[in-house]
Amino acid sequence: MSRSVPSAPRRWSPFALWRTLPFTAQLLALGMMVGLFWFLASRAAAERQQQAVQERTAQLVELQRAALLAAQLGRGIVEMSRDHRGYLITGDAAFVASFGADSARMAQTAQRLLRSHPTPAVSLELDRIDAHLQTWLDVAVTPSRRGPPPRGPVQLASAHIDSALAAQARLERHLEVEVAETELLADAAATRDDLSTFLASTGGLAVLILLLMLLMRFVGRTLDRIVEAAEAIDAGRYRAAAFPRADEAPNRETATLARAFEQLAESTARREAQLQDDVERLTEMERLKRDFVSTVSHELRTPLTSMRGALGLILGGRIGDVPAKVRELLQIAMSNTERLIRLVNDILDVEKIDAGAMQVRREPMRLRGLLQHTMVLLDSFARDHGVRLELTSGGRDADIVGDPDRLTQVFTNLVSNAVKFSPSGTTVSLSLAASPAGVTVRVRDHGPGVPPEFAPRLFGRFQQAERAESRRPGGTGLGLNIARTLVEQHGGAIGFDPADGGGAVFWVTLPASAIHEEEAAAPAPADPRRVVLIIEDDPSMREVLTAMVEPIARALPVGSGEEAFAALAHEPVGAVILDLELPGMHGFEFSRRLRQDPALRKLPVLLFSAREHGTEELRAAGIRAADAFVKTRDSEQVLFERLRKELGIPR
Repeated sequence: MSRSVPSAPRRWSPFALWRTLPFTAQLLALGMMVGLFWFLASRAAAERQQQAVQERTAQLVELQRAALLAAQLGRGIVEMSRDHRGYLITGDAAFVASFGADSARMAQTAQRLLRSHPTPAVSLELDRIDAHLQTWLDVAVTPSRRGPPPRGPVQLASAHIDSALAAQARLERHLEVEVAETELLADAAATRDDLSTFLASTGGLAVLILLLMLLMRFVGRTLDRIVEAAEAIDAGRYRAAAFPRADEAPNRETATLARAFEQLAESTARREAQLQDDVERLTEMERLKRDFVSTVSHELRTPLTSMRGALGLILGGRIGDVPAKVRELLQIAMSNTERLIRLVNDILDVEKIDAGAMQVRREPMRLRGLLQHTMVLLDSFARDHGVRLELTSGGRDADIVGDPDRLTQVFTNLVSNAVKFSPSGTTVSLSLAASPAGVTVRVRDHGPGVPPEFAPRLFGRFQQAERAESRRPGGTGLGLNIARTLVEQHGGAIGFDPADGGGAVFWVTLPASAIHEEEAAAPAPADPRRVVLIIEDDPSMREVLTAMVEPIARALPVGSGEEAFAALAHEPVGAVILDLELPGMHGFEFSRRLRQDPALRKLPVLLFSAREHGTEELRAAGIRAADAFVKTRDSEQVLFERLRKELGIPR
């Protein structure tokens, strides 16, 4: 993280003082400065406008006064002409006196007009009027005082009067034009003044906006740097988090924000370093614990497997008949050995899940056969608890793609839990429901159900319900967690619902590759080794063995040796499961005849009988001692593993 480097004290400056102000104070100061500037500029413009208006008003008044004087001048000429004509007609001396008064007023009016508006045009027209009047006086007025004037000069005088009136009219029109022009100029000046006022106001507002934009740009740039530094902290790049220094911030708020974020970055970096150390230490401790658990689990599984095998041989009568009391104790030892092996396997599965090493195979299979195989594996376990297992599929089956072993592990866990929590004398039912979208398997028990407060933790690790009225069957609480992981790796889901009438219904949904409405039919794989011939005269046992085989191969069940040879003539077989007590042909006889056929002599034969047989007896029938199994408790699983090995199917 970039740290602020202390700098030398700076000299005072207005800009430095500006940076220390709060953002609101900066906005207020900018507004006041721009407002003061706009007020002074507006006042100066208003004073100029007022002075110009006064000047234009005075000029307009002067022109209007000149126009009035020009009109008076015209009326004076008309009155002088009327007095002259009256004198000529009547000879009355009163008209002469009136004419003199009119002439004096005319001279005064002309002088006032010239003083009021001394322009060249006015002076020119006044001179013309004066010249025409003077000519009129010389030609007509003065001679008329000595007697009647001749007709010619009188007509000439009338022409000069008309010329004087025309000059006065031109003067009046000229003044009217000047008045109109002055008014137009006044209107244009007023428009310019309004425009100047608008431009001044707009300019002041634009300056204010520009200053605000500059201020916001400075603030925004600082905030952008703070955001970039915060994002760097969020990404864990503490060294790249460069916060602006407080003296670089444009105002007090951003300076405070920058200091706060820098302190946050420093404290976060310290905590991150501490957490990293803690994580490394805990990771190392977890690795040591995992290695220890793995080593111990592997070391436990080997002797436990050997113990289970030895106990199985003893219970199977390999060393002879065992007293009932001893058999009971051996069965207790066998049960607890199986329990310990399951515990070790669960721990190893959890280790694989944590390490990401849990692998599932992808191969086609029939789900109904896999469920039947699960029931076969748990049949004796259910009988020990007084619980009956039942499978209902409604005549439907589903082809799915998955790992038979892992799915068997899932359903074994669900069914065994249902058996353990169901009262004696009840039934644990498995149901299969298929649809184009997928297939759902439900396991229903009649136990106490799942407490509501425990439901969210049901599929967690090391979780077991604390319920006084329920049996406490023990266990690690890992089974459901492992089952959920395996189901999710198959692209499915697992959950539970309360059951009507008590108990719970656990369900598993899996994607189905094909749905069949007809009864389950064995697949026809291309590999002939994946067909297993089952020779068993007991229908119930034949069904059990068929269910056991179907998850890994196609079962071909028959009830006698003759039927078996007929099947071998038409069907390539990979292995044979043989019972001895058959109708007609004995099992040993079937085996001897099989070994005499060159095409079938190497066919694996697994003997599954009700009693132990000697080595010589087995050798005479062409059966290896390792391939002879006794129908005792849990012997189906041992037979199943041997069959898997003979067929070359990996676990």
